[in-house]
Amino acid sequence: MVLFIVIAAVSILAVLFLRTHVRFAAAGAEGGLPAKTYGAWLRGRAKTVFTKESWEKAKSVFVAWTRDHYPGRLKWIFIGLGSSLAYLAASGLFFAVFIPRGMFGYPLLAHVVAGGLFALSLAAALLWRGRAYRFDKEEEALFEGFTRLFFRNLPQPLLRKILFWGLAFIGIVQVSTALGSMLPVFTFEAQQVMIVVHRYGALAIVLTAVLFIDITFVPRRRP
Repeated sequence: MVLFIVIAAVSILAVLFLRTHVRFAAAGAEGGLPAKTYGAWLRGRAKTVFTKESWEKAKSVFVAWTRDHYPGRLKWIFIGLGSSLAYLAASGLFFAVFIPRGMFGYPLLAHVVAGGLFALSLAAALLWRGRAYRFDKEEEALFEGFTRLFFRNLPQPLLRKILFWGLAFIGIVQVSTALGSMLPVFTFEAQQVMIVVHRYGALAIVLTAVLFIDITFVPRRRP
C-alpha cells in the first residue's frame, strides 16, 4: 500500500508539473512572461482559479462544449460519466491513501452504485461519440512516429482521441476487475490480483482524465 501511495503522489504531481510547465513555456514563447519564473507564473495562475470570473468562464466553456457534443437529453450521458468518475476517483484514492482498512459502509455502497452508473455512461458515450474519435490514416502515421514524453509533439485533436480511447480502455478494465473481484467465479488469489489491478487502474484513469480535461476544457491563456 505504501508503494501505491508513493507512486500515486509522484505520478499525479509529475503530470500536473508537466502540463503546467507546457503552458508556462507556451506563454513565454508568445512573449507574455517578461522576467517571470515558473513559480511566480504558477502562483499567479493558481490565484485566478478562485476568482468569480474564472469560474464563470469555466462554466461557459463546459456548457458550450456539452451543448455541441451532447445536445439535449444526451447531456445526461456526459453528466453521468463525469460525476460517477469524479466520485469513484475521489473515494477510491482517499480510502486507498488514508484508510488502511480499505473502503467500507456507505462509501463502499455508493462506490458500487457509481460504478454501475459509470459502466452504463461509458457504454453510452462510446456508442454516441466513438465515431467522432476515429483515427484517420495521417493521424495513425503521426502516432506511430512520436517519441517525445507525454505526447508533446502530437496535435491536440490527435492527443484528445488517444486520451478518449485510453479512458475507454481503462474504464473497461475497471468495470471488469470490479465485477471479477465481487462475483464468486474466480479464486481468492485471482480476486486479490484484480483488486490490485483495479487500484492502479483507478490511478491511471485519474491521470488520463486530468490530461483530457486540461487539453479540452482549459484554454491556453494568451497575453
